[in-house]
Amino acid sequence: MKRTAVVAAGILTMAFSVWGAEPAPLPDQPATITVTGSVTEEFSPDTAILNLAVETQKPTAQEAARENAAKSEQVVAVMKGLINEGGGDTVSTSSYSVQPAYEYDDKLRKNRLTGYRTFNQVTVKTAGIGSVGEMIDRALKSGANNVTDVRFAIRDNRTQCEGVLVKAAQRARSDADTVAAALGGRVAGVRHVVPSCSGDQHPVPIYRAKAMMVMESAEPATPIEAGSLALTGQVQVEFILAK
Repeated sequence: MKRTAVVAAGILTMAFSVWGAEPAPLPDQPATITVTGSVTEEFSPDTAILNLAVETQKPTAQEAARENAAKSEQVVAVMKGLINEGGGDTVSTSSYSVQPAYEYDDKLRKNRLTGYRTFNQVTVKTAGIGSVGEMIDRALKSGANNVTDVRFAIRDNRTQCEGVLVKAAQRARSDADTVAAALGGRVAGVRHVVPSCSGDQHPVPIYRAKAMMVMESAEPATPIEAGSLALTGQVQVEFILAK
């Protein structure tokens, strides 16, 4: 019993000594200001991305898959004949599914199995932006019946991003100098930097009804304009201030 009491007293003494200790003084923190510089510029895209799909429905899953495979192979063959694979253009399957198809029966008041639907989406990436309209036209006439979307992008935007980031950093420094001077100080250094560069890829909508019209018409597809893409560079900087 005595031994236990001695140990307990020792623990209490240590606890009180810790609680009663004076905290170590914190070093003086420099005054800082955080500024975000942002610059947006437009550039011409160099790559088109097409998502073309073949959708088939048959009484059995095997029939739907078989017919879909034949049409999809034809679409892929036609697309490969229009792109420059040696220059980096590609054609690949990006989505594939086989699902049961149902239809609501008013008499039975429940869904009734009507067959199976196979969906095969092929993605085409090409530098031939001027041939996008022809590609869509040829794809629809060779078996595709759904154009999911068409997007334009910059394949490697490193150079463009470097340019907007430099301007964004310069803008951040300029704003920091202005605010620091207004407060009677000056910028003495940089404590933390967070850069970022992002761009938009606006898809061009191709509606199913329009796709069906192209399939049934001898006229070429409506020309599609790539337009321009916006790249935004942002640089968040925490500056150190001095008097």
